Amino acid sequence: MIRKLPNGKFFIYTVDSRGRKIRRRLNRREDAEALEALYNKERYDNKLVLIGLRKQRYLLAGELTDFEASKSDLRPKTLVKYKHIIKQISVFTDKEKIKYLDEFTPDHGTSFMNEITREKKIIKDKEEIVIKIAPKTANAYMVTLKSFFQDQVSKDHLVKSPVLHLKQLRVEGKKPDYYKPEELKKFFGVEILLPYRNLFLGLLLTGARIGEAISLTWEDVDFGSRLVFIRSKDTHKLKTSNSERAIPMSQGLFDLLGTIHKYKNSEYVFSTSNGMAIRERKALEICKDVATRAGIDGRSYLHKFRATYATILVRNKTPLESIKELLGHSSLVETERAYANNESNNMHSEVEILDNFIK
Repeated sequence: MIRKLPNGKFFIYTVDSRGRKIRRRLNRREDAEALEALYNKERYDNKLVLIGLRKQRYLLAGELTDFEASKSDLRPKTLVKYKHIIKQISVFTDKEKIKYLDEFTPDHGTSFMNEITREKKIIKDKEEIVIKIAPKTANAYMVTLKSFFQDQVSKDHLVKSPVLHLKQLRVEGKKPDYYKPEELKKFFGVEILLPYRNLFLGLLLTGARIGEAISLTWEDVDFGSRLVFIRSKDTHKLKTSNSERAIPMSQGLFDLLGTIHKYKNSEYVFSTSNGMAIRERKALEICKDVATRAGIDGRSYLHKFRATYATILVRNKTPLESIKELLGHSSLVETERAYANNESNNMHSEVEILDNFIK
């Protein structure tokens, strides 16, 4: 029902598809009539669903929220990336006024990827610069979008995904960046705070990811078997299920951990001087500072120790299958792509060669 008020505005009284009363004041009759027609259509559509003549429609915003919630068990860094991508999908669908899942078309999928990958001009330090996301990042958007709609198909909310036509962009393979032997000598030849020197050596001699290394506790170290166990914990979730593994200790790693254990003041293998867990950001700052003081050209970062570990093994003819197990890669393809089923707890001889680079 629409009624004109004495002040010239229009009052609409109706109910929505759930039977809730709707009362609105609008300036124009056209707006009031459009709103009334919208609620009439929603009630009609709902009636068709109830009598089985139409499938139920689902709100896209609500499904995106549920999809994000389903990722809550991911690693914190991965979850942040998912949230950012889902937010960008929401921004796009809001701009396109897409309310229901079934309103998202293949053309929308194409438009979304075009929007994501186009060059953008921003102002940085008072200068206009052009930025464009890398193909690998664009592919992450595409994979997330496809995963969302495939999830809707599996829940029987859609008959077919509207983004099946999207193809991943080609990603140029990068050669792994690693520390050369002379750079390692320079790096460890300058003064480094002992807790961080121990961490950097630990990263080099285990090939562990930084999150794995700073989460290690003494329960993960078996001196008898000369193994370091990388396990998923409440405080640190591993990248994949394949990341859980046993890393054999070379003699250098055995001696390093033995010395740390002798004077341990924390449950953590690599800890600060007061026994607290080392923070990744602080470790990165110190790594960069050490590299600068050592006169090392090029980028210096924590993951570079892991790449160095793998590169040294490759150059010393260690089989890729063995390196895959030591690194905790999900597949041999990942190892081959980066550095080209043995059990890693029987590879002590293969990791001994790492000691040559720190003596």
